[in-house]
Amino acid sequence: MTNFQYYFHQAPCFNCKNTKVSTDLGWLTVAMKEDVVAQMSAIIAQGKVEPEFSVNVTCTKEQARDYLLLNFYGYSEEDLASQVKAEDEQEVADEIAELLAEGNDAVFEHEISLQSCNDCDID
Repeated sequence: MTNFQYYFHQAPCFNCKNTKVSTDLGWLTVAMKEDVVAQMSAIIAQGKVEPEFSVNVTCTKEQARDYLLLNFYGYSEEDLASQVKAEDEQEVADEIAELLAEGNDAVFEHEISLQSCNDCDID
């Protein structure tokens, strides 16, 4: 496994846009997290605080398999070593091959869902 960790980041509430709340970033490497946070900050700074938006995550060939299996197929870290279904492994390999044919790195659309704060959650 290529040093993936599950990250959260403080981002504005999607309702009031003032209170900071913990936002799920998913499974990323440290470099990916820094890039995702920078893209999020740029989007938020432009005043485009939507409940859901996408940023780009760039993976090397070595990282792409784990990124896809962790974030899109729902595997755990423990499952990656020995419990990946053959059909999932093949789908991931095919997608990576297609992306890498276009360049050296694989770029994935990574969705971020902002949360609402406790004050906005109250009816």
